[in-house]
Amino acid sequence: MRGTNRIVIALAATLVTLALLAWHGANTANAVTPTAAPQTPMGGTAAAPPGGARPNPVVVDQPGGGAQNPEIRDLDQQIQSLKSEFHSQLDPLEQQVKSLRDKYDPAIKSLEDRRHDLVEAGKSAAMQEIDRQEAAEIASLNDSEKSEIEKVKQHYADERKDVRAKYQNLRARLAHKP
Repeated sequence: MRGTNRIVIALAATLVTLALLAWHGANTANAVTPTAAPQTPMGGTAAAPPGGARPNPVVVDQPGGGAQNPEIRDLDQQIQSLKSEFHSQLDPLEQQVKSLRDKYDPAIKSLEDRRHDLVEAGKSAAMQEIDRQEAAEIASLNDSEKSEIEKVKQHYADERKDVRAKYQNLRARLAHKP
């Protein structure tokens, strides 16, 4: 019983850590390297697209803006410093999670497999056949879902590429006007 309690505690700690990592991943998955925000034709900054990634802006010579601005360079340095500090603390935690997974996952998987085998052995042959058919249909649906999701992702990636190219051309034309 004592070993079971340790496993439960370790699993709980792992789940909490995984939740934190998932949160971190959701908040940094679309992070970009620190660069100046793209300039709009009116001199403001453009909002990031829903995908989170910003297009590579054309550097337009504007008074007080762009890469020559010391305030922007200072902010870039502060951002980089905070990201480095954050990762210096996060990376050891990620390593701990990996270590815990490597330690407990095989034992948990083995116990789950044994449990599954015992449950299946108690079922009738007809019930086992129904379960196999269900599993096959679910697997087929999962494969179809993955395929459709990839098609949709590719479609929107192509659309974003076209939109970025369009605005890149507009920026280039605006930069070359007298």
